[in-house]
Amino acid sequence: MQPQPSAPPISLIAPEIDDAAVVRLGSREATAPIVLLLHGLGSHERDLAGLIPYLPPGFAYASLRAIHAWVQGYAWLEADIDPAHPEALQRSAAAVEAWIAQQSAPVVGAIGFSQGGMLGLQLLRRDAQALDWLVQLSGAPFPAPMPGDAQLAQVRPPALWGHGGLDPLFDEERETLVRDFMREHTDMTEVRRDMLGHGIDEAELAQIASFVQLRWDEHAAS
Repeated sequence: MQPQPSAPPISLIAPEIDDAAVVRLGSREATAPIVLLLHGLGSHERDLAGLIPYLPPGFAYASLRAIHAWVQGYAWLEADIDPAHPEALQRSAAAVEAWIAQQSAPVVGAIGFSQGGMLGLQLLRRDAQALDWLVQLSGAPFPAPMPGDAQLAQVRPPALWGHGGLDPLFDEERETLVRDFMREHTDMTEVRRDMLGHGIDEAELAQIASFVQLRWDEHAAS
Protein backbone atom coordinates (compact mmCIF):
# COMPACT_ATOMS: atom_id res chain seq x y z
CA MET A 1 0.00 0.00 0.00
CA GLN A 2 1.30 3.43 -0.94
CA PRO A 3 1.60 5.93 1.95
CA GLN A 4 -0.99 8.68 1.92
CA PRO A 5 0.44 12.15 1.26
CA SER A 6 0.36 14.59 4.14
CA ALA A 7 -1.94 17.59 3.94
CA PRO A 8 -0.33 20.92 3.01
CA PRO A 9 0.95 22.84 6.05
CA ILE A 10 -0.82 25.82 7.54
CA SER A 11 0.94 29.14 7.98
CA LEU A 12 0.23 31.76 10.62
CA ILE A 13 -1.05 35.04 9.17
CA ALA A 14 -1.15 37.02 12.41
CA PRO A 15 -1.66 36.22 16.10
CA GLU A 16 -4.95 38.12 16.22
CA ILE A 17 -8.30 38.11 14.43
CA ASP A 18 -8.40 40.53 11.50
CA ASP A 19 -11.29 42.74 12.56
CA ALA A 20 -11.44 44.28 9.08
CA ALA A 21 -12.32 40.82 7.72
CA VAL A 22 -15.10 40.11 10.23
CA VAL A 23 -18.48 39.78 8.50
CA ARG A 24 -21.19 41.27 10.71
CA LEU A 25 -24.79 40.24 10.17
CA GLY A 26 -28.06 40.26 12.06
CA SER A 27 -28.93 42.97 14.56
CA ARG A 28 -27.11 46.31 14.33
CA GLU A 29 -28.05 47.30 17.86
CA ALA A 30 -24.92 48.21 19.80
CA THR A 31 -25.99 46.11 22.78
CA ALA A 32 -27.21 43.06 20.80
CA PRO A 33 -25.63 39.84 22.09
CA ILE A 34 -23.08 38.44 19.66
CA VAL A 35 -22.96 34.94 18.18
CA LEU A 36 -19.69 33.82 16.59
CA LEU A 37 -19.65 32.01 13.24
CA LEU A 38 -16.53 29.83 12.90
CA HIS A 39 -15.80 28.35 9.48
CA GLY A 40 -14.15 25.07 8.61
CA LEU A 41 -10.80 24.09 7.12
CA GLY A 42 -9.87 25.86 3.89
CA SER A 43 -12.91 28.10 4.03
CA HIS A 44 -13.42 31.76 4.91
CA GLU A 45 -15.49 34.23 6.88
CA ARG A 46 -18.39 34.32 4.40
CA ASP A 47 -18.94 30.57 4.40
CA LEU A 48 -21.62 30.38 7.10
CA ALA A 49 -23.45 33.58 6.15
CA GLY A 50 -26.14 31.49 4.46
CA LEU A 51 -27.36 30.36 7.89
CA ILE A 52 -28.35 33.87 8.98
CA PRO A 53 -31.77 34.16 7.27
CA TYR A 54 -32.90 31.13 9.31
CA LEU A 55 -31.67 32.42 12.68
CA PRO A 56 -33.20 34.88 15.19
CA PRO A 57 -32.60 38.46 13.96
CA GLY A 58 -32.14 39.78 17.49
CA PHE A 59 -28.62 38.36 17.73
CA ALA A 60 -25.65 40.09 16.15
CA TYR A 61 -23.66 37.51 14.18
CA ALA A 62 -19.90 37.93 13.71
CA SER A 63 -18.21 35.59 11.26
CA LEU A 64 -14.46 35.45 11.88
CA ARG A 65 -11.63 34.60 9.51
CA ALA A 66 -9.15 32.06 10.87
CA ILE A 67 -5.63 33.21 11.67
CA HIS A 68 -3.83 30.57 9.59
CA ALA A 69 -3.68 30.35 5.79
CA TRP A 70 -4.25 26.94 4.20
CA VAL A 71 -4.22 26.28 0.44
CA GLN A 72 -6.66 28.87 -0.95
CA GLY A 73 -8.50 29.50 2.33
CA TYR A 74 -7.96 29.65 6.07
CA ALA A 75 -7.66 27.28 9.01
CA TRP A 76 -7.86 27.24 12.79
CA LEU A 77 -5.41 24.31 13.07
CA GLU A 78 -3.63 21.72 10.98
CA ALA A 79 -5.53 19.33 8.72
CA ASP A 80 -3.44 16.44 10.10
CA ILE A 81 -4.17 16.68 13.82
CA ASP A 82 -1.46 15.51 16.21
CA PRO A 83 -2.93 15.00 19.71
CA ALA A 84 0.44 15.87 21.23
CA HIS A 85 0.53 19.29 19.59
CA PRO A 86 -2.50 21.53 20.15
CA GLU A 87 -0.45 24.71 19.71
CA ALA A 88 -2.13 25.98 16.53
CA LEU A 89 -5.60 25.45 17.99
CA GLN A 90 -4.54 27.13 21.22
CA ARG A 91 -3.24 30.12 19.24
CA SER A 92 -6.58 30.32 17.46
CA ALA A 93 -8.54 30.10 20.70
CA ALA A 94 -6.40 32.83 22.29
CA ALA A 95 -6.94 35.06 19.26
CA VAL A 96 -10.71 34.63 19.48
CA GLU A 97 -10.64 35.26 23.23
CA ALA A 98 -8.74 38.50 22.65
CA TRP A 99 -11.28 39.56 20.01
CA ILE A 100 -14.17 38.75 22.37
CA ALA A 101 -12.57 40.90 25.08
CA GLN A 102 -12.58 43.88 22.72
CA GLN A 103 -16.33 43.77 22.06
CA SER A 104 -18.70 46.18 23.74
CA ALA A 105 -21.57 43.66 23.69
CA PRO A 106 -21.47 40.17 25.22
CA VAL A 107 -20.51 37.18 23.08
CA VAL A 108 -23.06 34.56 24.12
CA GLY A 109 -22.72 31.68 21.68
CA ALA A 110 -20.94 30.19 18.70
CA ILE A 111 -21.86 28.21 15.62
CA GLY A 112 -18.88 26.31 14.26
CA PHE A 113 -18.51 23.91 11.34
CA SER A 114 -15.85 21.16 11.37
CA GLN A 115 -12.66 22.88 12.58
CA GLY A 116 -14.89 25.75 13.72
CA GLY A 117 -16.82 23.30 15.89
CA MET A 118 -13.57 22.10 17.42
CA LEU A 119 -12.59 25.71 18.09
CA GLY A 120 -15.94 26.43 19.74
CA LEU A 121 -15.41 23.46 22.04
CA GLN A 122 -11.86 24.59 22.73
CA LEU A 123 -13.08 27.99 23.89
CA LEU A 124 -15.29 26.20 26.41
CA ARG A 125 -12.53 23.80 27.41
CA ARG A 126 -10.29 26.78 28.20
CA ASP A 127 -13.06 28.62 30.05
CA ALA A 128 -16.41 26.95 30.69
CA GLN A 129 -18.00 30.41 31.02
CA ALA A 130 -16.66 31.67 27.68
CA LEU A 131 -19.95 30.94 25.89
CA ASP A 132 -23.49 30.36 27.10
CA TRP A 133 -24.11 27.80 24.34
CA LEU A 134 -22.60 26.16 21.27
CA VAL A 135 -23.72 24.74 17.94
CA GLN A 136 -21.07 22.21 16.93
CA LEU A 137 -21.52 20.97 13.35
CA SER A 138 -19.52 18.05 11.93
CA GLY A 139 -16.76 18.73 14.45
CA ALA A 140 -15.09 17.05 17.40
CA PRO A 141 -13.12 17.96 20.51
CA PHE A 142 -9.36 18.14 20.09
CA PRO A 143 -8.28 14.56 20.86
CA ALA A 144 -6.38 15.22 24.08
CA PRO A 145 -7.38 16.08 27.65
CA MET A 146 -7.50 19.77 28.54
CA PRO A 147 -7.16 21.37 32.01
CA GLY A 148 -10.63 22.91 31.82
CA ASP A 149 -12.51 19.70 31.02
CA ALA A 150 -13.57 19.05 34.61
CA GLN A 151 -15.00 22.54 34.97
CA LEU A 152 -16.85 22.21 31.66
CA ALA A 153 -18.40 18.94 32.84
CA GLN A 154 -19.77 20.79 35.85
CA VAL A 155 -21.17 23.77 33.90
CA ARG A 156 -22.60 21.67 31.01
CA PRO A 157 -23.72 24.49 28.69
CA PRO A 158 -26.42 23.75 26.09
CA ALA A 159 -24.88 22.40 22.89
CA LEU A 160 -26.24 21.09 19.62
CA TRP A 161 -24.10 18.51 17.83
CA GLY A 162 -25.15 18.06 14.22
CA HIS A 163 -23.43 15.53 11.98
CA GLY A 164 -23.91 13.12 9.11
CA GLY A 165 -23.91 9.34 9.18
CA LEU A 166 -21.95 9.28 5.91
CA ASP A 167 -19.34 11.81 6.97
CA PRO A 168 -15.99 10.41 5.72
CA LEU A 169 -14.18 12.09 8.61
CA PHE A 170 -16.13 10.12 11.24
CA ASP A 171 -15.98 6.37 11.51
CA GLU A 172 -18.06 4.60 14.15
CA GLU A 173 -15.31 4.79 16.77
CA ARG A 174 -14.72 8.52 16.35
CA GLU A 175 -18.44 9.23 16.33
CA THR A 176 -18.81 7.37 19.63
CA LEU A 177 -15.89 9.27 21.16
CA VAL A 178 -17.42 12.61 20.17
CA ARG A 179 -20.84 11.58 21.46
CA ASP A 180 -19.39 10.50 24.80
CA PHE A 181 -17.46 13.75 25.19
CA MET A 182 -20.47 15.90 24.33
CA ARG A 183 -22.72 13.99 26.73
CA GLU A 184 -20.22 14.21 29.57
CA HIS A 185 -19.33 17.89 29.14
CA THR A 186 -22.43 19.60 27.72
CA ASP A 187 -26.20 19.48 27.83
CA MET A 188 -26.22 17.98 24.35
CA THR A 189 -28.89 17.86 21.69
CA GLU A 190 -27.74 15.49 18.93
CA VAL A 191 -28.94 15.75 15.33
CA ARG A 192 -27.66 12.82 13.27
CA ARG A 193 -28.62 12.73 9.60
CA ASP A 194 -28.01 9.16 8.45
CA MET A 195 -27.53 9.95 4.75
CA LEU A 196 -25.57 13.20 5.17
CA GLY A 197 -21.85 13.55 4.54
CA HIS A 198 -19.61 16.36 5.76
CA GLY A 199 -22.12 19.15 5.44
CA ILE A 200 -25.46 20.61 6.51
CA ASP A 201 -28.85 19.70 5.05
CA GLU A 202 -32.25 21.34 5.35
CA ALA A 203 -33.44 19.10 8.17
CA GLU A 204 -30.33 19.81 10.22
CA LEU A 205 -30.69 23.52 9.45
CA ALA A 206 -34.22 23.46 10.85
CA GLN A 207 -32.89 21.93 14.08
CA ILE A 208 -30.15 24.54 14.28
CA ALA A 209 -32.70 27.31 13.81
CA SER A 210 -34.93 25.85 16.54
CA PHE A 211 -32.01 25.50 18.96
CA VAL A 212 -30.77 29.06 18.41
CA GLN A 213 -34.32 30.42 18.63
CA LEU A 214 -34.66 28.78 22.03
CA ARG A 215 -31.44 30.45 23.14
CA TRP A 216 -32.84 33.82 21.97
CA ASP A 217 -36.11 33.20 23.82
CA GLU A 218 -34.16 32.44 26.99
CA HIS A 219 -32.15 35.64 26.55
CA ALA A 220 -35.25 37.74 25.92
CA ALA A 221 -36.93 36.32 29.02
CA SER A 222 -33.96 36.99 31.28
